[in-house]
Amino acid sequence: MKILSDEERNAHWNTVLYEGAKGTLIGLGVSYGLVSYLKKKHPIRYGQFNTSIKACLWSMPPVSLGAFYADDGSVKFDEQQHRSDYFKEKEKEQLERWEKLSWNDKAFVKVNDNKYKIIIGAWAASLYGSWKLVNRDKYMTGAQKAVQARVYAQAITVVLLLGTILLSMHEKELQKNAPAEIPEWQRVLDEQANKNKGSAPSK
Repeated sequence: MKILSDEERNAHWNTVLYEGAKGTLIGLGVSYGLVSYLKKKHPIRYGQFNTSIKACLWSMPPVSLGAFYADDGSVKFDEQQHRSDYFKEKEKEQLERWEKLSWNDKAFVKVNDNKYKIIIGAWAASLYGSWKLVNRDKYMTGAQKAVQARVYAQAITVVLLLGTILLSMHEKELQKNAPAEIPEWQRVLDEQANKNKGSAPSK
């Protein structure tokens, strides 16, 4: 068990306080936006809320986000202080694997890492584009235009799903060809064994 020094303990406490305060401020912003929205869009319903509900609207987001940010800051501080060498080694290995990939594989990795953002964005764009395209027809009724736009959007959705399947298949192929990653527990044992060898007295 590692004994923390006063400097480490103070640094950890300052980090937790800073992250907690940041989360609390963000939570207050969320509360302000939520209350402002209710007052503007649903004034009658907001007026029917009792004091407890109104207090929760102001207190729950700051408390929840403050606790989340403080806990996340504590975890990141611990990783930075006590596992930084491990993460640096991991980043070095990932960079080496990245450099060995071909240009096509690098492009695939970039697309695959952001595939959900791309799919959602493409789907939303397809809905908008389909409606704009169909809306040009002056002879169709609004209901007919909606049905036609939905047909186009469904066809594009099928294409996106097929693209997702192809990405998953190619990802599995890359994982098969990649060297097996050494488990963290095995890495720790190897490092400990090397240290023991280095510290063993020579005969």
